[in-house]
Amino acid sequence: MLVVWLLVFGLFWILLSGQVDQKWIAYFVLSVALATLLAAICAIDARFGIIPDKLVGAMAASGLAAVWILDPDEVMYRLAEVVVVAIAIAAFRAIYRWTRGYDGLGFGDVKFLAAATFWIGFRSLPALLLIAVVSALASAFLLKSARYEVDGRHAIPFGPHLAVGLWLAWVFDPMSFLLG
Repeated sequence: MLVVWLLVFGLFWILLSGQVDQKWIAYFVLSVALATLLAAICAIDARFGIIPDKLVGAMAASGLAAVWILDPDEVMYRLAEVVVVAIAIAAFRAIYRWTRGYDGLGFGDVKFLAAATFWIGFRSLPALLLIAVVSALASAFLLKSARYEVDGRHAIPFGPHLAVGLWLAWVFDPMSFLLG
């Protein structure tokens, strides 16, 4: 439920915080598309523990369209960033599995992060990951305090946390405050 409110708040923030021009309209329409995809991903991952490939593919395609529409000079750089992120996160997943003996990150999460890179680029990926991890830790703490068994072998769907991180990074671009 909190995710839905964050999505709605973000859309209102965009609606109220821009000078209406052609680029703002494109940004708003793309934001509505992203919010819709993230809501669907959250609902499915929270319920079934999977992030569907079709939704991740739609997120990647619309993210590429967003780059093409908002900053066409960045398309080739963004494609390279997506490849680097996909390889790095897949390697992290494999190393974790090899060292711990079980998965700590689903392959849907890997694909989600690669697709998210189309939307926010390499620059805001650390913010997405920080927000997602803090959100997941808060979720685990709340589950533990409600006496649910929480340990390394019980999966907590990470998709909703990644969705919150992506949405906040897209709407507020936290790295723009740090990097200028």
